[in-house]
Amino acid sequence: MVKLANRVEKMAGVEIRVRLGQRTIRLRSRRGQILSSALLEAGLPLRLYCQGRGICGQCLVRVSPGPWPEESPAERKFRLEKKLPEGYRLACQFRLRGPVEVWLPENLLISQEIRPFSRPELKTSQKALPDFNPLVKKYRLNLLSLKAGPGAGLPTNSIKEKISAHLGLKQLDITPAALNKLLELRPGSGLLTAVVYDEKSVLDFEPGDTVSCTFGLAIDLGTTTISAELLDLVSGQILGSAAADNLQAAFGADLISRTGFALEKPGNLRKLRQSALSSVENLIGVLSRNAGIRRNCIYVASLAGNAVMNHLFLGLPVESLGQAPFQPAFISHPPVPAAETGLRINPRGLVYLSPNLGSFVGGDISAGLVYTNLTGRPGNFLYVDLGTNGELVLKKGKKLLATSTAAGPAFEGGGISCGQRAVAGAIEEVKWQAGRFAFRTIGGKEPSGLCGSALLGVLAESLKTGLLAESGRILKGRAEIPVCDRLALTQLDIRKLQLAIAAVKSGLKLLLQTARLNWTELDGLFLAGVFGNSVNLAQCLALGLLPPLPRRKIFFAGNASLAGARLLLLSRRARLQVEKLPSRVEHLSLAGRQDFQSEFLKALALSRRYWRRTDV
Repeated sequence: MVKLANRVEKMAGVEIRVRLGQRTIRLRSRRGQILSSALLEAGLPLRLYCQGRGICGQCLVRVSPGPWPEESPAERKFRLEKKLPEGYRLACQFRLRGPVEVWLPENLLISQEIRPFSRPELKTSQKALPDFNPLVKKYRLNLLSLKAGPGAGLPTNSIKEKISAHLGLKQLDITPAALNKLLELRPGSGLLTAVVYDEKSVLDFEPGDTVSCTFGLAIDLGTTTISAELLDLVSGQILGSAAADNLQAAFGADLISRTGFALEKPGNLRKLRQSALSSVENLIGVLSRNAGIRRNCIYVASLAGNAVMNHLFLGLPVESLGQAPFQPAFISHPPVPAAETGLRINPRGLVYLSPNLGSFVGGDISAGLVYTNLTGRPGNFLYVDLGTNGELVLKKGKKLLATSTAAGPAFEGGGISCGQRAVAGAIEEVKWQAGRFAFRTIGGKEPSGLCGSALLGVLAESLKTGLLAESGRILKGRAEIPVCDRLALTQLDIRKLQLAIAAVKSGLKLLLQTARLNWTELDGLFLAGVFGNSVNLAQCLALGLLPPLPRRKIFFAGNASLAGARLLLLSRRARLQVEKLPSRVEHLSLAGRQDFQSEFLKALALSRRYWRRTDV
């Protein structure tokens, strides 16, 4: 009877009451299940920066008293670092052994909210583009004009030639499905519309005049955030834009951890693909509803993502990116039928992928290069995308060099005891004033953590005021640098930020050395990415994160990946340009260089003196 009672209790599961802000959510889970896994299954995914290994300390949550094992030494260490009382446990390690109440910080949850965002100014009218030639266009046709004569049917042997001549397009292909549909149309149908992809292929024939119903998507498939725009492909007008968290963050904060998760066991690759697809699908749903447009009227998506994200989105193996020499399975990929990707747009629609440039330099960078017209500018330029992967491109004359640096999630607050993403309540700007830190939070909320721009700001201001040595050591007998109540940078936090900064600095230095170029010979630097456009430039230069160029030579490019995806959606000239990039770009592998380690160690110093002319 006792055994039966235990079995019944186990089957009944464990009740979890989740306190999330003002809300209370009741869940049931299996006894013995890890709390973070139970929350994920219930649709409450947490940001697991260390992939649930219990080594980053970011998923501490308060739990009600119960028959729980004593906290581990690691849990105690993380709790004390954050100055939290007893009762806080790591969600990725906490096993459910009985009913429990959990207080969940909202900034730990991967938000499924679709939010608007500000985008860089890029005119998208027909006059502003290098050419207005969208990926999908529609043409009106008269079915009767395609007949061989009165009472005759459609001439299948010359239908391609007739339609090509009628539309003024050469070497036009017609997909078998589109041709079958055309042949099935009644002889008296009269007016119809041809749906043409990139002036090369007829995707469909639609009865009547549907030219005005032609829409497309531009998508930035980011590691942390996915952004999208819905565009009218007749006018080029942006009808809506939105962003959402990448749900893959539940399986790791950066590309390395997600690649490791994909290789861990069968089925994980499918989970990662489905998470990214769900994020994109949610965006499409909101954008189409807000614009009053049926999904069936969206015929194409222009997608820009890094190499790993491209592979995961297509469900392709990532083994080659997880081990030396870190080569992608593809550089350029032909358009993919939307139905094969799982995107619910027009069934005959296609997904266009901006090409990878090698290893961890992906389609987001190639799209950004086209957007900034880096290759078309005379002189020497740097393109820097600050993020978890730190992609860098150098243009010297006509030569293009590219590399990537494993900066990790520190620039987005990951792995930092008081760090968090740029959400409401995060401190985004700091200044040292009157003997203390003055700060500004996102949305004017009470401070709940520091996002990347503020973390760099604390380092720079602490250097200036003598709280921090250039070596990264905290001075004046302090164990930490307090910013405000309960928020302080520890010595370990500073070391993690130093590693991220040094990865970018050494990557830039070696890129310049390979091209035999001095930073003083640069004509400009484009700073791309959402994080790159939120930083205080003076503070970045004080840390030596970037070469100390005059302010007039540093350009903020905004979300260049999304803007580039939009340009590729609307301009054939841009598409021809981006498709030539892989053959023009020389990829530099930092891991294979003997001098990388020594340069990295020099770059750990927090000082603009790293860029002394004699160092290059």
